[in-house]
Amino acid sequence: MVQGDKTLIRNSRPEGAQVTSPIRFDDSLPVFASIVREEWGESALTNNLFLRDASGRLTLVMLKNDRTQEERGALAARAVETLGSYVDKGGFAVASPNELFDDSLRDLSLAVSLRVSNPRFEGNVNFVDRRMVGADWLRSPEPPAGAPARFVFSSLKGGVGRSTALCVLAAHLASSGRRVLAIDMDLEAPGLGNLLLPDETLPEFGLLDYLVELEAGSELGEEFFLDVVGPSWLGGGRGRVDVIPAIGRRSLLYPANVLAKLARAYLAGSGPDGETATFSDHMRMLVERYAIPTRYDSILVDARAGLHETTAAAIVGLGGEVLLFGMDQPQTFAGYELLFAHLATLRADTDNDWQNRLHIVQAKAPVDPQSRSRFFDRMSLLRDKYLAVASHRLQVKMDPSALRETFEVDWDETDSDAVEELLDVESPTALSIIEDDRFRAFDPLVDRKILSSSAYSASYGELIDMAEGVLIALADARST
Repeated sequence: MVQGDKTLIRNSRPEGAQVTSPIRFDDSLPVFASIVREEWGESALTNNLFLRDASGRLTLVMLKNDRTQEERGALAARAVETLGSYVDKGGFAVASPNELFDDSLRDLSLAVSLRVSNPRFEGNVNFVDRRMVGADWLRSPEPPAGAPARFVFSSLKGGVGRSTALCVLAAHLASSGRRVLAIDMDLEAPGLGNLLLPDETLPEFGLLDYLVELEAGSELGEEFFLDVVGPSWLGGGRGRVDVIPAIGRRSLLYPANVLAKLARAYLAGSGPDGETATFSDHMRMLVERYAIPTRYDSILVDARAGLHETTAAAIVGLGGEVLLFGMDQPQTFAGYELLFAHLATLRADTDNDWQNRLHIVQAKAPVDPQSRSRFFDRMSLLRDKYLAVASHRLQVKMDPSALRETFEVDWDETDSDAVEELLDVESPTALSIIEDDRFRAFDPLVDRKILSSSAYSASYGELIDMAEGVLIALADARST
Protein backbone atom coordinates (compact mmCIF):
# COMPACT_ATOMS: atom_id res chain seq x y z
CA MET A 1 0.00 0.00 0.00
CA VAL A 2 1.31 3.43 -0.94
CA GLN A 3 1.56 5.67 2.12
CA GLY A 4 -1.14 8.35 2.04
CA ASP A 5 -3.30 6.59 -0.56
CA LYS A 6 -6.72 7.15 1.01
CA THR A 7 -8.49 5.24 -1.74
CA LEU A 8 -6.58 2.03 -0.86
CA ILE A 9 -7.19 2.65 2.84
CA ARG A 10 -10.93 3.03 2.33
CA ASN A 11 -11.07 -0.05 0.10
CA SER A 12 -9.30 -2.14 2.75
CA ARG A 13 -12.24 -1.86 5.19
CA PRO A 14 -14.24 -5.09 5.69
CA GLU A 15 -17.33 -5.29 3.51
CA GLY A 16 -20.39 -3.97 5.30
CA ALA A 17 -18.40 -2.10 7.94
CA GLN A 18 -20.11 1.13 8.99
CA VAL A 19 -18.10 4.28 8.30
CA THR A 20 -18.71 7.16 10.69
CA SER A 21 -17.19 10.47 9.68
CA PRO A 22 -15.76 12.37 12.64
CA ILE A 23 -17.10 15.82 13.46
CA ARG A 24 -14.74 18.54 12.31
CA PHE A 25 -14.77 22.30 12.93
CA ASP A 26 -16.91 23.07 9.88
CA ASP A 27 -19.49 20.46 10.91
CA SER A 28 -19.82 21.38 14.57
CA LEU A 29 -22.21 24.35 14.45
CA PRO A 30 -24.69 22.99 11.87
CA VAL A 31 -24.71 19.57 13.58
CA PHE A 32 -25.41 21.17 16.98
CA ALA A 33 -28.16 23.26 15.37
CA SER A 34 -29.72 20.14 13.86
CA ILE A 35 -29.73 18.43 17.28
CA VAL A 36 -31.42 21.44 18.90
CA ARG A 37 -34.06 21.59 16.18
CA GLU A 38 -34.76 17.86 16.39
CA GLU A 39 -35.03 17.92 20.19
CA TRP A 40 -36.71 21.27 20.89
CA GLY A 41 -38.01 22.57 17.58
CA GLU A 42 -37.32 25.59 15.38
CA SER A 43 -38.29 28.14 18.02
CA ALA A 44 -35.34 27.06 20.18
CA LEU A 45 -33.01 28.28 17.43
CA THR A 46 -34.89 31.57 17.06
CA ASN A 47 -35.05 32.40 20.77
CA ASN A 48 -31.56 31.31 21.86
CA LEU A 49 -28.00 31.66 20.60
CA PHE A 50 -24.85 29.61 20.11
CA LEU A 51 -21.57 30.69 21.69
CA ARG A 52 -18.24 29.45 20.35
CA ASP A 53 -15.37 29.95 22.80
CA ALA A 54 -11.72 30.67 22.00
CA SER A 55 -10.97 26.92 21.80
CA GLY A 56 -13.77 26.26 19.34
CA ARG A 57 -16.16 24.62 21.82
CA LEU A 58 -19.86 25.38 21.46
CA THR A 59 -22.53 26.17 24.01
CA LEU A 60 -26.24 26.66 23.45
CA VAL A 61 -26.99 29.77 25.49
CA MET A 62 -30.55 29.68 26.79
CA LEU A 63 -32.11 33.13 26.94
CA LYS A 64 -35.46 31.83 28.14
CA ASN A 65 -35.79 29.56 31.14
CA ASP A 66 -38.50 27.42 29.54
CA ARG A 67 -36.91 23.96 29.74
CA THR A 68 -36.68 21.52 32.60
CA GLN A 69 -33.39 20.27 33.96
CA GLU A 70 -34.18 16.86 32.48
CA GLU A 71 -34.67 18.35 29.01
CA ARG A 72 -31.49 20.37 29.27
CA GLY A 73 -29.54 17.36 30.49
CA ALA A 74 -30.81 15.17 27.66
CA LEU A 75 -29.90 17.75 25.02
CA ALA A 76 -26.45 18.33 26.53
CA ALA A 77 -25.76 14.58 26.70
CA ARG A 78 -26.67 14.08 23.05
CA ALA A 79 -24.54 17.08 22.02
CA VAL A 80 -21.53 15.76 23.95
CA GLU A 81 -21.93 12.30 22.46
CA THR A 82 -22.26 13.61 18.91
CA LEU A 83 -19.90 16.58 18.85
CA GLY A 84 -17.07 15.27 20.99
CA SER A 85 -14.39 17.91 21.51
CA TYR A 86 -16.47 20.62 19.83
CA VAL A 87 -18.87 20.98 22.74
CA ASP A 88 -18.14 22.01 26.31
CA LYS A 89 -18.11 18.83 28.41
CA GLY A 90 -17.84 20.61 31.74
CA GLY A 91 -21.56 20.98 32.17
CA PHE A 92 -21.84 23.98 29.86
CA ALA A 93 -23.03 22.42 26.62
CA VAL A 94 -26.38 24.04 27.45
CA ALA A 95 -26.25 26.99 29.83
CA SER A 96 -27.79 30.34 30.70
CA PRO A 97 -25.91 33.69 30.75
CA ASN A 98 -26.00 33.51 34.56
CA GLU A 99 -24.33 30.12 34.58
CA LEU A 100 -21.67 31.43 32.18
CA PHE A 101 -21.17 34.59 34.30
CA ASP A 102 -21.63 36.70 31.16
CA ASP A 103 -24.50 39.20 31.18
CA SER A 104 -23.55 40.44 27.72
CA LEU A 105 -25.01 37.22 26.30
CA ARG A 106 -28.49 38.29 27.39
CA ASP A 107 -28.70 40.71 24.46
CA LEU A 108 -29.75 38.69 21.45
CA SER A 109 -29.27 41.72 19.20
CA LEU A 110 -25.49 41.42 19.68
CA ALA A 111 -25.47 38.01 18.03
CA VAL A 112 -24.97 37.56 14.31
CA SER A 113 -27.68 35.84 12.30
CA LEU A 114 -25.39 33.33 10.62
CA ARG A 115 -26.36 31.15 7.68
CA VAL A 116 -24.99 27.63 8.13
CA SER A 117 -25.35 24.61 5.93
CA ASN A 118 -24.37 20.98 5.74
CA PRO A 119 -26.27 17.78 4.86
CA ARG A 120 -27.89 17.71 8.33
CA PHE A 121 -28.91 21.34 8.66
CA GLU A 122 -29.48 24.43 6.58
CA GLY A 123 -30.72 27.68 8.03
CA ASN A 124 -29.89 30.68 10.21
CA VAL A 125 -28.71 30.58 13.80
CA ASN A 126 -27.93 33.32 16.31
CA PHE A 127 -24.21 33.17 16.83
CA VAL A 128 -21.53 34.79 19.02
CA ASP A 129 -17.87 34.03 18.37
CA ARG A 130 -15.10 34.54 20.93
CA ARG A 131 -11.47 34.55 19.85
CA MET A 132 -8.04 34.92 21.37
CA VAL A 133 -6.78 36.42 18.08
CA GLY A 134 -8.64 37.93 15.15
CA ALA A 135 -11.41 39.38 17.31
CA ASP A 136 -11.36 42.60 15.29
CA TRP A 137 -12.77 40.64 12.35
CA LEU A 138 -15.98 40.25 14.40
CA ARG A 139 -16.60 43.96 14.88
CA SER A 140 -19.31 45.89 13.10
CA PRO A 141 -17.87 47.94 10.23
CA GLU A 142 -17.28 51.57 11.04
CA PRO A 143 -19.58 54.11 9.32
CA PRO A 144 -18.12 56.59 6.81
CA ALA A 145 -15.49 58.66 8.58
CA GLY A 146 -16.05 61.94 6.76
CA ALA A 147 -13.29 64.47 6.14
CA PRO A 148 -10.43 64.07 5.69
CA ALA A 149 -11.04 61.32 3.14
CA ARG A 150 -9.59 57.94 4.02
CA PHE A 151 -8.38 55.46 1.43
CA VAL A 152 -7.25 51.96 2.42
CA PHE A 153 -5.00 50.04 0.02
CA SER A 154 -5.48 46.32 0.67
CA SER A 155 -4.65 43.04 -1.03
CA LEU A 156 -4.55 39.33 -0.29
CA LYS A 157 -1.00 38.90 -1.55
CA GLY A 158 2.04 41.01 -2.15
CA GLY A 159 3.46 42.03 -5.48
CA VAL A 160 0.25 43.58 -6.85
CA GLY A 161 1.46 47.18 -6.83
CA ARG A 162 -0.57 48.26 -3.81
CA SER A 163 2.12 50.51 -2.30
CA THR A 164 3.04 51.87 -5.72
CA ALA A 165 -0.57 52.90 -6.32
CA LEU A 166 -0.64 54.64 -2.94
CA CYS A 167 2.48 56.62 -3.85
CA VAL A 168 0.99 57.59 -7.20
CA LEU A 169 -2.22 58.84 -5.61
CA ALA A 170 -0.24 60.74 -2.96
CA ALA A 171 1.83 62.38 -5.71
CA HIS A 172 -1.26 63.36 -7.68
CA LEU A 173 -3.05 64.84 -4.67
CA ALA A 174 0.04 66.77 -3.62
CA SER A 175 0.51 68.12 -7.16
CA SER A 176 -2.95 69.69 -6.94
CA GLY A 177 -2.17 71.35 -3.61
CA ARG A 178 -3.70 68.72 -1.29
CA ARG A 179 -2.25 67.72 2.07
CA VAL A 180 -1.78 63.97 2.45
CA LEU A 181 -0.89 61.66 5.33
CA ALA A 182 0.35 58.18 4.32
CA ILE A 183 0.46 55.41 6.96
CA ASP A 184 2.34 52.14 6.50
CA MET A 185 0.45 49.39 8.35
CA ASP A 186 2.44 46.57 6.75
CA LEU A 187 4.73 46.02 9.74
CA GLU A 188 6.30 42.81 8.47
CA ALA A 189 7.02 44.05 4.96
CA PRO A 190 7.42 47.82 5.36
CA GLY A 191 7.77 49.89 2.22
CA LEU A 192 6.39 53.42 2.33
CA GLY A 193 9.23 54.77 4.42
CA ASN A 194 11.76 53.46 1.91
CA LEU A 195 9.77 54.85 -1.03
CA LEU A 196 8.79 58.29 0.24
CA LEU A 197 11.25 59.31 2.96
CA PRO A 198 14.95 60.01 2.45
CA ASP A 199 17.17 59.11 5.38
CA GLU A 200 17.32 62.69 6.62
CA THR A 201 13.52 62.96 7.04
CA LEU A 202 12.84 59.49 8.45
CA PRO A 203 11.17 60.12 11.83
CA GLU A 204 12.57 58.85 15.12
CA PHE A 205 9.72 56.38 15.61
CA GLY A 206 7.37 54.41 13.40
CA LEU A 207 4.00 52.71 13.70
CA LEU A 208 5.74 49.71 15.25
CA ASP A 209 7.01 51.85 18.13
CA TYR A 210 3.57 53.37 18.67
CA LEU A 211 1.98 49.93 19.06
CA VAL A 212 4.71 48.55 21.32
CA GLU A 213 4.65 51.58 23.62
CA LEU A 214 0.86 51.37 23.94
CA GLU A 215 1.04 47.67 24.79
CA ALA A 216 3.60 48.47 27.47
CA GLY A 217 1.35 51.15 28.93
CA SER A 218 3.78 53.99 28.21
CA GLU A 219 2.69 57.60 28.30
CA LEU A 220 2.72 59.02 24.77
CA GLY A 221 2.80 62.79 24.78
CA GLU A 222 2.55 65.25 21.93
CA GLU A 223 6.30 65.08 21.34
CA PHE A 224 6.10 61.36 20.55
CA PHE A 225 3.38 61.94 17.95
CA LEU A 226 5.51 64.65 16.34
CA ASP A 227 8.40 62.17 16.19
CA VAL A 228 6.35 59.50 14.41
CA VAL A 229 5.68 61.56 11.26
CA GLY A 230 8.21 62.48 8.58
CA PRO A 231 7.77 64.96 5.69
CA SER A 232 8.17 63.54 2.19
CA TRP A 233 9.79 65.24 -0.76
CA LEU A 234 6.59 64.63 -2.76
CA GLY A 235 4.97 67.94 -1.84
CA GLY A 236 7.14 69.76 -4.34
CA GLY A 237 6.17 73.19 -3.03
CA ARG A 238 2.48 72.71 -3.87
CA GLY A 239 0.78 70.30 -1.51
CA ARG A 240 2.27 68.24 1.31
CA VAL A 241 2.83 64.54 1.92
CA ASP A 242 3.65 63.34 5.42
CA VAL A 243 4.43 59.71 6.21
CA ILE A 244 4.06 57.52 9.28
CA PRO A 245 6.43 54.67 8.36
CA ALA A 246 6.23 51.20 9.84
CA ILE A 247 9.87 51.41 10.94
CA GLY A 248 11.49 54.57 12.30
CA ARG A 249 15.09 55.66 12.73
CA ARG A 250 15.25 54.21 16.24
CA SER A 251 14.55 50.70 14.92
CA LEU A 252 17.27 51.07 12.31
CA LEU A 253 19.72 52.00 15.06
CA TYR A 254 18.73 48.87 17.01
CA PRO A 255 17.69 46.36 14.31
CA ALA A 256 18.04 43.36 16.64
CA ASN A 257 15.01 44.65 18.55
CA VAL A 258 12.63 44.75 15.58
CA LEU A 259 11.45 41.13 15.79
CA ALA A 260 11.04 41.50 19.53
CA LYS A 261 8.84 44.53 18.89
CA LEU A 262 6.81 42.66 16.27
CA ALA A 263 6.11 39.90 18.77
CA ARG A 264 4.41 42.49 20.99
CA ALA A 265 2.86 44.87 18.48
CA TYR A 266 -0.28 42.82 17.91
CA LEU A 267 -1.08 42.25 21.58
CA ALA A 268 -3.99 44.01 23.23
CA GLY A 269 -2.94 47.01 25.26
CA SER A 270 -4.68 49.78 27.17
CA GLY A 271 -6.78 52.55 25.73
CA PRO A 272 -6.99 56.10 27.11
CA ASP A 273 -9.73 55.01 29.53
CA GLY A 274 -7.59 52.19 30.93
CA GLU A 275 -9.69 49.46 29.33
CA THR A 276 -8.29 46.78 27.06
CA ALA A 277 -7.81 48.02 23.49
CA THR A 278 -7.21 45.86 20.41
CA PHE A 279 -5.08 46.52 17.36
CA SER A 280 -8.13 48.03 15.66
CA ASP A 281 -8.68 50.38 18.60
CA HIS A 282 -5.06 51.48 18.51
CA MET A 283 -5.16 52.19 14.77
CA ARG A 284 -8.40 54.12 15.04
CA MET A 285 -6.99 56.23 17.91
CA LEU A 286 -3.89 56.99 15.84
CA VAL A 287 -5.81 57.96 12.71
CA GLU A 288 -8.28 60.09 14.65
CA ARG A 289 -5.41 62.03 16.20
CA TYR A 290 -4.29 63.17 12.74
CA ALA A 291 -7.71 63.24 11.02
CA ILE A 292 -8.16 67.00 11.26
CA PRO A 293 -9.53 68.60 8.06
CA THR A 294 -7.47 71.73 8.63
CA ARG A 295 -4.32 69.57 8.69
CA TYR A 296 -4.95 66.97 5.98
CA ASP A 297 -7.28 66.54 3.01
CA SER A 298 -6.79 62.79 2.80
CA ILE A 299 -5.26 59.88 4.70
CA LEU A 300 -3.87 56.94 2.70
CA VAL A 301 -3.34 53.66 4.56
CA ASP A 302 -1.22 50.80 3.22
CA ALA A 303 -2.65 47.67 4.87
CA ARG A 304 -0.85 44.42 5.45
CA ALA A 305 -1.38 41.84 2.69
CA GLY A 306 -3.44 38.74 3.42
CA LEU A 307 -6.22 37.88 5.85
CA HIS A 308 -4.16 38.57 8.96
CA GLU A 309 -6.08 39.66 12.05
CA THR A 310 -4.64 43.16 11.76
CA THR A 311 -6.08 43.60 8.27
CA ALA A 312 -9.50 43.95 9.87
CA ALA A 313 -8.44 47.26 11.36
CA ALA A 314 -7.98 48.69 7.88
CA ILE A 315 -10.86 47.06 6.00
CA VAL A 316 -13.69 47.44 8.53
CA GLY A 317 -12.21 49.58 11.30
CA LEU A 318 -11.35 52.95 9.74
CA GLY A 319 -14.52 53.97 7.90
CA GLY A 320 -12.66 54.60 4.66
CA GLU A 321 -12.86 53.73 0.99
CA VAL A 322 -11.28 50.27 0.69
CA LEU A 323 -9.39 49.39 -2.48
CA LEU A 324 -9.17 45.60 -2.89
CA PHE A 325 -6.24 44.87 -5.20
CA GLY A 326 -5.92 41.66 -7.16
CA MET A 327 -4.67 40.21 -10.40
CA ASP A 328 -6.45 37.90 -12.81
CA GLN A 329 -5.21 34.73 -11.09
CA PRO A 330 -6.97 31.79 -9.42
CA GLN A 331 -5.64 32.67 -5.95
CA THR A 332 -7.21 36.13 -6.25
CA PHE A 333 -10.71 34.75 -6.72
CA ALA A 334 -10.25 32.01 -4.11
CA GLY A 335 -8.93 34.47 -1.54
CA TYR A 336 -11.59 37.11 -2.07
CA GLU A 337 -14.35 34.54 -1.78
CA LEU A 338 -13.07 33.81 1.74
CA LEU A 339 -13.03 37.53 2.55
CA PHE A 340 -16.46 38.31 1.10
CA ALA A 341 -18.02 35.28 2.79
CA HIS A 342 -16.75 36.50 6.16
CA LEU A 343 -17.73 40.13 5.57
CA ALA A 344 -21.27 38.94 4.87
CA THR A 345 -21.55 37.81 8.51
CA LEU A 346 -20.80 41.25 9.96
CA ARG A 347 -23.49 43.40 11.49
CA ALA A 348 -23.87 47.08 10.69
CA ASP A 349 -26.43 49.83 11.11
CA THR A 350 -28.99 49.91 8.32
CA ASP A 351 -27.77 53.34 7.17
CA ASN A 352 -24.13 52.23 7.02
CA ASP A 353 -23.35 51.57 3.35
CA TRP A 354 -19.88 50.17 4.08
CA GLN A 355 -20.28 47.47 1.44
CA ASN A 356 -20.45 50.15 -1.25
CA ARG A 357 -17.08 51.46 -0.10
CA LEU A 358 -15.35 48.25 -1.21
CA HIS A 359 -13.72 48.93 -4.58
CA ILE A 360 -12.32 46.13 -6.72
CA VAL A 361 -9.01 47.07 -8.32
CA GLN A 362 -7.47 44.96 -11.06
CA ALA A 363 -3.73 45.40 -10.69
CA LYS A 364 -1.32 45.03 -13.61
CA ALA A 365 -4.34 44.90 -15.90
CA PRO A 366 -3.96 44.21 -19.61
CA VAL A 367 -4.65 46.93 -22.16
CA ASP A 368 -7.38 44.80 -23.76
CA PRO A 369 -10.71 46.04 -22.33
CA GLN A 370 -12.40 42.68 -22.87
CA SER A 371 -9.85 40.96 -20.64
CA ARG A 372 -10.43 43.56 -17.94
CA SER A 373 -14.18 43.16 -18.29
CA ARG A 374 -13.91 39.40 -17.70
CA PHE A 375 -11.98 40.01 -14.48
CA PHE A 376 -14.50 42.57 -13.25
CA ASP A 377 -17.46 40.37 -14.11
CA ARG A 378 -16.01 37.45 -12.18
CA MET A 379 -15.06 39.55 -9.16
CA SER A 380 -18.40 41.36 -9.15
CA LEU A 381 -20.33 38.10 -9.26
CA LEU A 382 -18.20 36.80 -6.40
CA ARG A 383 -18.78 39.96 -4.36
CA ASP A 384 -22.51 40.06 -5.09
CA LYS A 385 -22.84 36.40 -4.09
CA TYR A 386 -22.18 37.41 -0.49
CA LEU A 387 -22.59 41.18 -0.21
CA ALA A 388 -25.61 43.34 -0.98
CA VAL A 389 -23.80 46.06 -2.90
CA ALA A 390 -26.02 48.79 -4.30
CA SER A 391 -25.81 49.59 -7.99
CA HIS A 392 -23.74 52.70 -8.56
CA ARG A 393 -25.05 54.86 -11.31
CA LEU A 394 -23.56 57.84 -13.13
CA GLN A 395 -26.04 60.53 -14.08
CA VAL A 396 -25.20 61.73 -17.59
CA LYS A 397 -25.99 65.41 -18.10
CA MET A 398 -27.11 65.63 -21.70
CA ASP A 399 -29.76 67.28 -23.81
CA PRO A 400 -32.23 64.44 -24.64
CA SER A 401 -32.60 65.71 -28.18
CA ALA A 402 -28.91 64.95 -28.73
CA LEU A 403 -29.73 61.25 -28.47
CA ARG A 404 -32.10 61.24 -31.45
CA GLU A 405 -29.36 60.28 -33.86
CA THR A 406 -27.80 57.77 -31.47
CA PHE A 407 -30.75 55.46 -30.80
CA GLU A 408 -33.00 54.18 -33.55
CA VAL A 409 -36.12 54.43 -31.41
CA ASP A 410 -39.03 56.81 -31.14
CA TRP A 411 -39.86 58.38 -27.81
CA ASP A 412 -42.06 61.09 -26.46
CA GLU A 413 -39.77 63.78 -25.00
CA THR A 414 -42.60 64.78 -22.67
CA ASP A 415 -42.24 61.39 -20.95
CA SER A 416 -39.56 62.50 -18.49
CA ASP A 417 -39.40 59.10 -16.71
CA ALA A 418 -38.49 57.29 -19.92
CA VAL A 419 -35.81 59.83 -20.76
CA GLU A 420 -34.29 59.71 -17.26
CA GLU A 421 -34.21 55.91 -17.39
CA LEU A 422 -32.33 56.06 -20.68
CA LEU A 423 -29.87 58.60 -19.33
CA ASP A 424 -29.03 56.50 -16.27
CA VAL A 425 -25.73 54.95 -17.35
CA GLU A 426 -24.08 52.45 -15.03
CA SER A 427 -20.64 53.50 -13.91
CA PRO A 428 -17.77 51.00 -13.77
CA THR A 429 -18.05 48.55 -10.88
CA ALA A 430 -14.28 48.31 -10.52
CA LEU A 431 -11.04 50.07 -11.31
CA SER A 432 -8.16 49.10 -13.57
CA ILE A 433 -4.49 49.90 -13.19
CA ILE A 434 -2.93 49.20 -16.56
CA GLU A 435 0.39 47.36 -16.45
CA ASP A 436 3.31 49.65 -17.26
CA ASP A 437 6.89 48.37 -17.44
CA ARG A 438 8.16 51.68 -16.07
CA PHE A 439 6.65 50.83 -12.67
CA ARG A 440 8.18 47.35 -12.37
CA ALA A 441 11.28 48.55 -10.52
CA PHE A 442 9.50 51.35 -8.71
CA ASP A 443 11.96 53.49 -6.75
CA PRO A 444 10.88 57.14 -6.72
CA LEU A 445 13.85 58.18 -4.58
CA VAL A 446 16.10 57.22 -7.50
CA ASP A 447 13.77 58.27 -10.33
CA ARG A 448 11.49 61.04 -9.09
CA LYS A 449 10.08 61.63 -12.58
CA ILE A 450 8.17 58.34 -12.24
CA LEU A 451 5.72 60.21 -10.00
CA SER A 452 5.00 62.94 -12.52
CA SER A 453 1.54 63.04 -14.10
CA SER A 454 2.99 62.38 -17.55
CA ALA A 455 4.31 59.03 -16.28
CA TYR A 456 1.32 57.75 -14.30
CA SER A 457 -1.81 59.35 -15.73
CA ALA A 458 -2.47 56.70 -18.40
CA SER A 459 -2.17 53.70 -16.08
CA TYR A 460 -3.64 55.15 -12.90
CA GLY A 461 -6.32 57.42 -14.35
CA GLU A 462 -9.31 55.44 -13.02
CA LEU A 463 -7.89 55.33 -9.49
CA ILE A 464 -7.25 59.08 -9.57
CA ASP A 465 -10.74 59.83 -10.90
CA MET A 466 -12.33 57.73 -8.15
CA ALA A 467 -10.33 59.48 -5.44
CA GLU A 468 -11.13 62.90 -6.87
CA GLY A 469 -14.83 62.00 -6.85
CA VAL A 470 -14.68 61.08 -3.17
CA LEU A 471 -12.86 64.30 -2.28
CA ILE A 472 -15.31 66.44 -4.24
CA ALA A 473 -18.30 64.71 -2.61
CA LEU A 474 -16.85 65.30 0.86
CA ALA A 475 -16.17 68.95 0.05
CA ASP A 476 -19.74 69.38 -1.20
CA ALA A 477 -21.12 67.71 1.92
CA ARG A 478 -19.13 70.04 4.19
CA SER A 479 -20.27 73.13 2.31
CA THR A 480 -23.98 72.32 2.62
